[in-house]
Order: sequence, then C-alpha cells, then structure tokens
Amino acid sequence: MLSLSQWPKRDDLYKHLDSLLSTSADPLALTALLIINLDNFRDFCELFEYRDIEEFLAIVGQSIKDACPESSYIAWLGSDEFAVVPALQAAAEVKETAETICQKLAEAKEFRDRQVHITGSLGYALFPYDARDRYELIRNATMAMNWVKKQGKNGFARFEPAMSQQVNRKMKLISDFGPALEQQQFRLQYQPQVSVASRAIVGAEALLRWQHPEYNLIPPLEFIPLAEESGYIHQIGEWVLCQACRDFNTWLEKGIVLERLAVNVSIVQLQKPDFAKRVLHALEEARLDPAYLELEITESQSMDLPKVKPQIEQLRNHGVRFAIDDFGTGFASLNHLRYMGFDTIKIDKAYIHNILTNNRDQVIVNSILNMAKHLQLGIIAEGVETDDQWRYIQQTAIKEVQGYYCSPPVDRPVFEDLIRKKCL
Repeated sequence: MLSLSQWPKRDDLYKHLDSLLSTSADPLALTALLIINLDNFRDFCELFEYRDIEEFLAIVGQSIKDACPESSYIAWLGSDEFAVVPALQAAAEVKETAETICQKLAEAKEFRDRQVHITGSLGYALFPYDARDRYELIRNATMAMNWVKKQGKNGFARFEPAMSQQVNRKMKLISDFGPALEQQQFRLQYQPQVSVASRAIVGAEALLRWQHPEYNLIPPLEFIPLAEESGYIHQIGEWVLCQACRDFNTWLEKGIVLERLAVNVSIVQLQKPDFAKRVLHALEEARLDPAYLELEITESQSMDLPKVKPQIEQLRNHGVRFAIDDFGTGFASLNHLRYMGFDTIKIDKAYIHNILTNNRDQVIVNSILNMAKHLQLGIIAEGVETDDQWRYIQQTAIKEVQGYYCSPPVDRPVFEDLIRKKCL
C-alpha cells in the first residue's frame, strides 16, 4: 500500500525554506513555493474508508511528483494539502510547472475499481519578488491558493498584492460586524412594490444598507456573503426582521396600509432550527399580524430542502408567506416550486431588461406567467426601469412590479411620502 508517512511534513518544509533563503550565494536567487489543495475532497472522503483515503492521497502525491522537475522538494502538509519547492530558476518555468500539476491532477484516476475525478487549486509565490521571508512566502502562496478556490477552483494563480488587500478588507469587515450592530451603522431602505393596474404602492421590500465609518457605503453583495460565512447573518438578519416589522406596524398605526412587507432571508438563517420561532417572536414583539410578512428566498442559493421545509411549513401555518427571489437564475427553480410551499414568484430583472427585444426572454416570461396562473402564485416583475418596459408589462398578466421606474430603494421618511401620494 502506498503511504505518505515518509514524506517531508510541514516542519520539514519550513526548515528547507529557511535553508534555501539563508544560504543562497545570490540573495536575489528565485525560490518558488507552490501550495496545492484538492477540490471538494470532503465529498470524496464520504465514498471510501479512512485507509483508502490515505492511499489515494499517496497516489495524488505521486501525480504531483511526476509533474515536477527533478530535484524538486515536495511535502505533504496534512489532509489534502501539498507543497512544492521546484528546482527552477525562472518565473516562466514555475508557471509552466503549476499548469502541469493542475493538468495532472485533473486526469481520471483508477482507484478501488472506480474512476475518480478530482482537481486541485494551486497558488504560488516567488521569493524575493512576492515575499521578504519564509513566513510571507508561505502566507502569500496560501493566499493565492485560496483566491483560486473562490474563483471556481481547478486552476492556479501567482500571488498578487491585490489578493492581500482583499483578504485584509474581508477580515476588517467581519471584525466590524459586531460594532456595526452596536453602533447602529446598519439601516433599512424600502423599495415600493407597485400595482400595474392602479400604480398604487401595495408592498414594501426592506433592503439592508451598511454605512461603514471607514469604507462608506458597503454593497450588500459584498457584506452579506461575509455575514453568512462568519455566522453574523443570524444577528444581522434578526435585526433586519425586527426593525422592518416595527417600521411596518408604525405605518399601520399611522393609517398607512399596505398588503405586504417583504424581507430577504438567507438559506443560512433558514437552516437554524429555531428560525421559525425567532420570526414569530419578532412579529409578536412588533405586534404585527404574520399575514403581512412575506419572506424572500434567493432562488440561486443552494437549498437543503428537507432541512428548511419544516421551518417554512411552520411559518406558513401561522400565515407568513414566502417568495422565490430572482426566479429563473438558479438551477432548481421548478424543484423548489414542486417541493416547497411558495406564494409568490419574483421574475429576475435579467428577463425584464431585454424583454422588448429578446424573443427568448418573452417566451420564458410567458411560460412563468402561465405556470404561476395554474399554481395560483403571485407574480412580481423585478428591475422595471423604463417606460417601454412598463408598457410591455401592462399588456401581460403581470400584476405587480418593482424597480427604478417606480422608485429606487429609499429611506423610511421618503417612502412614507411616496405612500401619501397614493400613486406613482
């Protein structure tokens, strides 16, 4: 049986790098470090026994060796991670070796009477160009590897300073989530949902904004994934829900009556066992009837359907409604409709943007409308921005729209002024 037990390990790699960087006759001599991490290795581990996994890693290690120049130093860093210090003198040769390793890893491998397909993400850094010492060399090569992972895996990249800036910004934002909640840096804006027939505002979607003291306005597309990754999405999401419910109830008390309050929720939130309980508590604290609340789930997010279905069913039993946001952009739209209880479909703005000129988009939208009619689902068209789009939608069965043609997201006082005007 193949084994990695005799391979150099992490401490051996450190000593080797220290030796190279301290004893070289030429202080500017190139030393490259390649860090390789296998993609989706956890999925592979579920298919085999532990001893099989160790043997497979040895096969992978041999593939890496075969792709490297002779006399290269190769170490196993534990789990599914390897390091290579190639015996090369030119940056172009290092890049070529990185590409060869990735190609070699991607080749199908026969293992336990199966054909196994696995790929690797590789990052590399060069001394003295990308690092001043061993610590920076390892850090920057690893940073490049992680960057490849985030870009889709199965590839390679050399470290660039921008990667470090991205990581520093990411860590800064994550560390600032707590103070942002405490110091009320988050705020809500509301975008009207408008009846096509009457042009009256019938609903409000609550949209989160973060006014950062250093970076100014942070786009939700940047900080929401970080909140999900770090776990802060639960505290932030609960704040959004509570604040939106309080605002909506204040409108009701002022005589401003709308049909619904739409609030986005993350799949990460839904997967928490007490999510439904927390939503009901927020509604109770705000003294808001659950029938006003519609929770929006982004269709493109992967969803563990059996895990989240009980949460959705519990809330729907209390009157809370659910909408699929960005419908048509993901891979499981129909499965979600078939398996889950949804009340509203929000047609993604990508279909509305070219609906006047793109026949395929027209066909898709008409198909969604026909399906929604038979399933008795509500329809909202997102991203309506022009007169021509509005006029086109008036000729369809779409009952409600949302987009800059009616109004951008606005602060609460401005939204209240819009409602008092009755019609847009």
